[in-house]
Amino acid sequence: MLIKEYRIPLPLTVEEYRIAQLYMIAKKSKEESTGEGSGVEIIVNEPYEDGPGGKGQYTQKIYHVGSHLPGWFKSLLPKSALTVSEEAWNAYPYTKTRYTCPFVEKFSLEIETYYFPDNGHQENVFKLKGSDLKNRIVDVIDVVKDQLYGTDYIKEEDPKLYVSQKCNRGPLSDTWLEEYWKEVQGKPQPLANGMSLMCAYKLCRVEFRYWGMQTKLEKFIHDVALRKTMLRAHRQAWAWQDEWHGLTMDDIREIERQTQLALQKKMQAGETGEDNDLSEDNSKSLAATMSSLEKNEDSASPLTNKKSNIETRVQKQLSPENSPPSEPKSSKSNLRSSSSGSLKNLQTQVANWRMETLVRESETETGSEDEFYDCESSFNKWSSMCSLDENDIDISPTQGDSNQDDSIFNPSFLKRVTSERGSRRILTLHSHQSIDGCPETPVHSSCPTTVLILVFHAGSVLDANVDMTAKKSDVTTFKGAFESVMRQHYPTLVGRITIKLVSCPSICTEALGVLSTLSPYSFDCSPSTIETPSLTNDLIPIGAIPLIATSSPEYCEYVSKTIISANLVYNEFIKSDDGKGFNGQVCIVGDSMGSVLAFDALCRTLQYQSRHDSENSILDTEITIPSEPTENYLNKSHLQAPTPRRRSSTASDNQTKLEFEVSDFFTFGSPLSLILASRKISDDKFKDLMKPPIQQMFNLFHPTDPVASRLEPLLSARFTNLPPINVARYAKYPLGNGQPYHLIELIQSHPTLFGDHLQMPPTPVLRRLSEASVQSTVSGMVDNIPLITMNALQQKWWGPKRLDYALYCPEGLANFPTNALPHLFHASYWESSDVIAFILRQVGHFDLALYNQNEDKDSGLFKPGQDKEKWMRKRTSVKLKNVAANHRANDVIVKEGCPQTFTARFMYGPLDMITLTGEKVDIHMIKDPPAGEWTLLSTEVTDKTGRIIYTIPEKHSVGCGVYPVRAVVRGDHTSCNFHLAVVPPQTECVVFSIDGSFTASVSVTGRDPKVRAGAVDVVRFWQDLGYLILYITGRPDMQQRKVVSWLAEHNFPHGLVFFSDGFSTDPLGHKAAHLNNLITEHGVILHAAYGSGKDISVYNNCGLSPKQIYAIGKISKKYSNMATTLNDGYASHLADLKLPGAVRPARGNARLLVPRRLLAPVSSSSVSRSRR
Repeated sequence: MLIKEYRIPLPLTVEEYRIAQLYMIAKKSKEESTGEGSGVEIIVNEPYEDGPGGKGQYTQKIYHVGSHLPGWFKSLLPKSALTVSEEAWNAYPYTKTRYTCPFVEKFSLEIETYYFPDNGHQENVFKLKGSDLKNRIVDVIDVVKDQLYGTDYIKEEDPKLYVSQKCNRGPLSDTWLEEYWKEVQGKPQPLANGMSLMCAYKLCRVEFRYWGMQTKLEKFIHDVALRKTMLRAHRQAWAWQDEWHGLTMDDIREIERQTQLALQKKMQAGETGEDNDLSEDNSKSLAATMSSLEKNEDSASPLTNKKSNIETRVQKQLSPENSPPSEPKSSKSNLRSSSSGSLKNLQTQVANWRMETLVRESETETGSEDEFYDCESSFNKWSSMCSLDENDIDISPTQGDSNQDDSIFNPSFLKRVTSERGSRRILTLHSHQSIDGCPETPVHSSCPTTVLILVFHAGSVLDANVDMTAKKSDVTTFKGAFESVMRQHYPTLVGRITIKLVSCPSICTEALGVLSTLSPYSFDCSPSTIETPSLTNDLIPIGAIPLIATSSPEYCEYVSKTIISANLVYNEFIKSDDGKGFNGQVCIVGDSMGSVLAFDALCRTLQYQSRHDSENSILDTEITIPSEPTENYLNKSHLQAPTPRRRSSTASDNQTKLEFEVSDFFTFGSPLSLILASRKISDDKFKDLMKPPIQQMFNLFHPTDPVASRLEPLLSARFTNLPPINVARYAKYPLGNGQPYHLIELIQSHPTLFGDHLQMPPTPVLRRLSEASVQSTVSGMVDNIPLITMNALQQKWWGPKRLDYALYCPEGLANFPTNALPHLFHASYWESSDVIAFILRQVGHFDLALYNQNEDKDSGLFKPGQDKEKWMRKRTSVKLKNVAANHRANDVIVKEGCPQTFTARFMYGPLDMITLTGEKVDIHMIKDPPAGEWTLLSTEVTDKTGRIIYTIPEKHSVGCGVYPVRAVVRGDHTSCNFHLAVVPPQTECVVFSIDGSFTASVSVTGRDPKVRAGAVDVVRFWQDLGYLILYITGRPDMQQRKVVSWLAEHNFPHGLVFFSDGFSTDPLGHKAAHLNNLITEHGVILHAAYGSGKDISVYNNCGLSPKQIYAIGKISKKYSNMATTLNDGYASHLADLKLPGAVRPARGNARLLVPRRLLAPVSSSSVSRSRR
């Protein structure tokens, strides 16, 4: 909801304004009503005794607004639905007006007005509170300074020029408001000289809660339907004072009555011969149409109850809403209803019937009936693209070694893939949990901005011309949505990201003119108020527009203009306060056509640097146009479409290049791959595409977008058999759902697809790998995937991650008119929290300091202080041959002032077959984390059980803090990592049982159980409040590496991890004993605890109350009263925790010690980690 308070001062008294306003409304209603598409009907105009404001006048009107709405929005609805109902309660000096649309249920506009004899200086006259007051925007409308332009400007209504003949008022100067207020302040009005001043305070609440267009239309309503209309109306009220001066309220009521009768006649005349009425069935169908796009916070997840949704859709297809399921009626019967003789009514009913199958979707659902996200399908079949299950795809190994075999242009591939698609079982891609890992930390910069996002805005393919105001509005919406998402879930990124607009030329004007002229349906085009071509028929090939646009000789010049504009914006940013000293990364976000211009601008930069020609860019060949063409079929005289000036590309054009390096490139619904495929067909089909000079490309699109296309199959034909990545829904997974993005992960999970001649059983799909895990996996994959295959794919790939990412959109959009979708999708990107959270997860990870996720610094910078030495025992080298290390140590919590002792155990082989006995171990610690250096504390020798027990000498003990510790075996430099937490008394903690609270499936070995939906977000919530996180499990410590790596892969926040020392016959007793020890010996306070039904008794023995114990899963009746049961899952629980007053932040100084980072995966080798 967008809330604005308009303040409109006029040099009138409050009573004069009342007469002027009522007269002006009556006159404008009569003058501006032309019949169908534009007009007003007055239904009721009568006094009321007890209503808003007490006693007053009630009116009800119907506005026909079809000619005033944006064309793309009008195409969503039949013409007969474009009406707005107005109800007004007029009780001076207070009025209230409400606007609703009977077919657009989630639209509302409410205006409250107070009139005061002042200059508009009063604050909060409407007594707003809380978020309403905080979000309110105050806008002062000055009828003199705020000028109208174009056809809206009328000289006779200009207050600077108007002089009243009756009252001898006017003209008004630019400083009239200050002058009048100085004269009338504190005096009864009107003054003896006739001066007076009043102000209308208008509080306008606009809500248009529909997917993809809420922000855009709410701004349109405020800027055009409200502000512009009110400005002109108040200028007219002032300029028409000679007409209303001297009228009484009785005269006004008579004028209103006459106006009502005149309008009824005019609107009836406009409807003569046309049947514009909607039947009851069609009215319900149209209402259901718009409800399918509602952003309803209360609706269920679109991924739940799939079967019932399908049944509902089938039922809606077979029968109207008011028919029982047992009496299905053919949808065609709706097309033959009462007005079958009217072509217009038939088209209306066809549009209604087309959209009957729309199902209500929600952008901001907060809960799900499905307990575990692993069981949910991310999207159903949309358009011609289906979702495939990576685990169940039956793919034959690809044959051949050349690039031709991995090309979609290979005839044998086309034949094979056609046959495969005919028989393949279509399934859905599972989603996973949490966010990506982070690469290395860049050089520190004093500039507050670490990421500069340049938005290349050229509009959608159906935008013939996009004015600067519309571009700025989109980017402003984008910035506001960015700010909102960052403040809610990425607070450390606030102030570090700057977004700038790069205005690109509109390149589709000529293409639109050509296609609209060639179309056999062009006679069906609706007239437009602007002299630009438009497409209004679904059957026109929208996909051809970008192909024609980029084939234009002027395209080279458009790219040059784009580069110049981008360089100008970048240089202005560098010179600004936000950009001084900037050395961060530059990212490009390109809309539908802006991404195409940005891509060719990047490729031109690469050509400029390398002096190497590329077959995939139209810019490589210098294009010349004959100066005197014998015949020009695209001439304006033939097509009646504006044709830009043609000129050939010049050397100076090709030498224009971007003056900055780009890290990430995000495209929104881009036809780029379609254009590149066209260029390849016209050139060498089997030569690799030019790789743009970027680190990573992200091609984001909606599956039902008629313009968007995939990039991955263009680079490798193997990806034709793989679905795109599904972008996590922000409402459910604000920090991401942890699904794998990396190319290496995909290759490893599909060995039969990428291993050319190898016949091998498929391996399970891996969960999200950490950055270290991805790098270390490469060496182990050589046995399964040919190294040549991996290198060949990586060399031509546009980054280390996947390229294609599918976004959520309401399923019903597949049935909307094709010509409306590009506009709708283009508007949706700028306000999509899914898109923005995804971008933040990608660009935010370049700088570990942004999240304070320094990963203890030991990950990449640790180097053992001692070289490897010979083993102290001769048999050790023989015993340890060809076995892997499995060293481990529990994290340690010590109260400040107590002895700081820790224990580690060093074992090798599966099931701890070999114990490291009598060998040296160097103990290192960072004493001033996170930026400190490793310090060697001591060298200890392992005992016969492979353990070392070390107590830091009192003179070297450390103060409060969390310190990384690494114990390195001198003989082979294998190691184990753990943390020493020195805490003050009464440190508040939150405990999570790893198996009880996180896992959604049973895994005895700890290999890769599923994660409960929302578990990561709940842990992060408590960490953000300053609580120390404790992870505890009854598993034996030999599984520590697998379990901690599993936590790290799913991006659980940093916490202290505790395992059982070896196998235990009483794991629950071990948990209780360890927690009680922390409470009694080290003064820890357990604020809350999470687990399964088995953990309730553990936490109860630790003294926790039922309100502090949260149990998830099946709970026996015995323990039901001893804990708070989370029956609705973590998503609902997290929403409850975020309610005001539900929980409090941690108390005391201990909250300052809590690390704000992710868990680091366990590594056994410092050498392998230092090579990253």
